[in-house]
Amino acid sequence: MPNDPAASSAVPATFLSWNLAMLERSAQAPHTWGVEQTEMEVRARVGAVDPDIVLFQELPRMVPYLETHDMLRANPESHNGNLATLVRRELLEREVPVITVVAGCGLLATWRNGLTVANVHLAPGPAAVGERLEQMARVVESSPTPHLMVIGDTNTRVDEAEILADAGLTGARPPHPTWDGRRNPFHADLPAFSAYFTRWFATDGVEVGDVRVLRKPVEVDGERFHLSDHFALTGSIRLVG
Repeated sequence: MPNDPAASSAVPATFLSWNLAMLERSAQAPHTWGVEQTEMEVRARVGAVDPDIVLFQELPRMVPYLETHDMLRANPESHNGNLATLVRRELLEREVPVITVVAGCGLLATWRNGLTVANVHLAPGPAAVGERLEQMARVVESSPTPHLMVIGDTNTRVDEAEILADAGLTGARPPHPTWDGRRNPFHADLPAFSAYFTRWFATDGVEVGDVRVLRKPVEVDGERFHLSDHFALTGSIRLVG
């Protein structure tokens, strides 16, 4: 089996992960802005990046449609909304990955070359450290392969990354916060703070690079606002060694 996803057209080599906040409207958006416009703009922005695999969290039983991608046949619920993983159609024509659902928090896709990509939405809040670590342990245990990348709204705090590293899951902090209430006052009633809730962790042998945080706002009738309270995260994946 090839050990480089880029060498196999049936393996995703690029990703985009985005918590879509139930497709709700930002407090900064015009009152005329509706869910249909949010969905259309999400489609346009994901399409502009054109990743091989798209990982959505917090969907209100509605999945933004991409003409170039198909959704894996699982749409599990997390603590808020649904998860969905979309894969480039050309890849699915060559290989349909094995799907594993981790109840309440994860959707795993495993390819023949041994790569597993887990789309996760873990428990929120500073008091839920134990629950998040338990959920992450279930995701790792559910992976059919040792080569695992976990990506999504992990809700992890900085000190939790050290605990996960001791357990064999490491991940560089994104170059910018993926939640930033100062830059993106999506919720009018929440205190402004920044965090790295959307991020990735991986086992040895999985290399993640070219990571970017997509922070550009929408501009409509002189108003600037964001499509979600989370920023999207994109990058590349490959197996090494």
